[in-house]
Amino acid sequence: MTSKTLIKMIELLPDDDQQQVENMIQALLKKRNINSITTSEGQNEPNERKPIFGSGKGMFGEMSDDFDEPLEDFKDYM
Repeated sequence: MTSKTLIKMIELLPDDDQQQVENMIQALLKKRNINSITTSEGQNEPNERKPIFGSGKGMFGEMSDDFDEPLEDFKDYM
């Protein structure tokens, strides 16, 4: 089930049932020790996961040996 499908299903529920779903999500987040942030309306939303240092290692390939060399296109400006 995608997030969009889940949101559409929740939107079909009456307000009191939507509040129960929100309370259940809050309880699940608390059970798993996931912090939540407060929105401008004063309601809590789950935090996005913070990136872990070094988790992107190997994603970008290797840099060329002349990476720090001046570019030919900017030769006139130097």
